[in-house]
Amino acid sequence: MQIKERVEPHGTILDIVGDLTYANRSAFKAATDKAKQGGCRHLILNMEQVRFVDSAGLGLLVLVSQSFKHIQGQVGILKPQSYVLEIMNLSNIPKMIPIYDSEDDARIARAA
Repeated sequence: MQIKERVEPHGTILDIVGDLTYANRSAFKAATDKAKQGGCRHLILNMEQVRFVDSAGLGLLVLVSQSFKHIQGQVGILKPQSYVLEIMNLSNIPKMIPIYDSEDDARIARAA
């Protein structure tokens, strides 16, 4: 898994490439913790290049979302692939974390 951080005026975007699984949990947690500790209150997880998410990955998404809610922050998911989106829908992730089709939609929601 590779994660690239992009800091923007209204938050941070993490571009994730690879699989969000138990095996990659440390890299994901380190990247989200770094953003949070850097003062980020609005985190967008760009999952356009994520091919697979397992149950541990889904759990990480929920934990990160809850962690940001505790600091009055927000997490959103950007452009998941259809297979990943299907897994998220089956797990009710969209009820907890908003999913956006474009960076512009995510930026508008962050700025609001």
